[in-house]
Amino acid sequence: MKTIYKLTATLVAMGEILCFCGAVPIGAAQSSTNNLPFPLIERFENFGAKDGLPTHKVHCVLRASDGKLWVGTYGGALFRDNGKFHLISTNDGLSHRMVMCMVEDKRTGDMWLGTMRGLNRYSAGRITTYTQTDSGLPNNVVYGLDIMDDTLWVATAAGLGALNLKTGSWSIYDQNNTVMHEPWVYSVTGAKDRVFVGVWGGGILEYEPASGIFKEHRDPDRDFHFDLAPDDGPVSDITSWVAWEDGVLWQATYFGMSRYDGSRWRTWQETKSPLPSNFVNFIWPHGRVAWVGTDCGLSTTDGNIWVNYRTDEHGDGIMEIARPGQPMETRKMTTALPNNFVLGIWVDDREAWLATSDGLAHAFLSPTQSATKVAVDQ
Repeated sequence: MKTIYKLTATLVAMGEILCFCGAVPIGAAQSSTNNLPFPLIERFENFGAKDGLPTHKVHCVLRASDGKLWVGTYGGALFRDNGKFHLISTNDGLSHRMVMCMVEDKRTGDMWLGTMRGLNRYSAGRITTYTQTDSGLPNNVVYGLDIMDDTLWVATAAGLGALNLKTGSWSIYDQNNTVMHEPWVYSVTGAKDRVFVGVWGGGILEYEPASGIFKEHRDPDRDFHFDLAPDDGPVSDITSWVAWEDGVLWQATYFGMSRYDGSRWRTWQETKSPLPSNFVNFIWPHGRVAWVGTDCGLSTTDGNIWVNYRTDEHGDGIMEIARPGQPMETRKMTTALPNNFVLGIWVDDREAWLATSDGLAHAFLSPTQSATKVAVDQ
């Protein structure tokens, strides 16, 4: 199953520019856009090879506490300082050119970079590498990272690793010492007193370090294609990302997305909701709002109201606003995402940075919501 769905993800990634996700016809109706629970994107500024990126494919993006923007690409890691990109490559000691994920240790300013061949710590301009053969790293393929207290949590292709940043000691969690059915771990996120782990084909694990107890959250339908009974649990066991903030857990899958507030699950799938695609790569929570990266564009939602951003077949930017019980409102934007395949997101109150399969996008957030309106019927 792993090979089949990994191949599916690869094929979709190769054809993402052909996905326009159901463009709606232009009509006459128009709804009010006041009182949205989050700001809209006013415009995009895009970056590519001409700006210093070593490759068109960008996997992850993060603004550090010192203000520097960090970008993980197929050709190495970059940081942007004073408007200029600086490349960190294998020539500088990076263990592999494909940087999949990153996290900052805000206490030290160290940046941790996960690659397809090992884990790297970038500290004061120097790189320290951790691999499966010379440390306690479970596997060299690193998909996700997070830091909680004194522990760096590492999601790998062969289990979850935990590095004690004070002692340097490692712990490994896999199918041998947890309820994990398989060790292919895609994502990990800290949540105050617990850790949530996204497992490919195994749903979500919830771990309480204080008690050492693992608990599973699995799709009750046991059908990874369809959500037979919506809102009954995770939408699928095929977990591509997990994220947590403000008491809310978000799950990205390749068959929709889910939210869990500690007592209630909600699920969304394309055609049954405004979610533009079931193929969800990444979720960045900001407060109780989720920014969602799919293979058919970017979405923002509080669970009830949705705004979708995509680039149409003519290269024009399209914004779609969906409110419960109302027709979809579409606006034509003056700028557009560089590509609809969104792989990584970083957002604060003023801006968003978006990693895509064809470049990096800087989105400017505007409470005035000043996009050019094109009214449509759906």
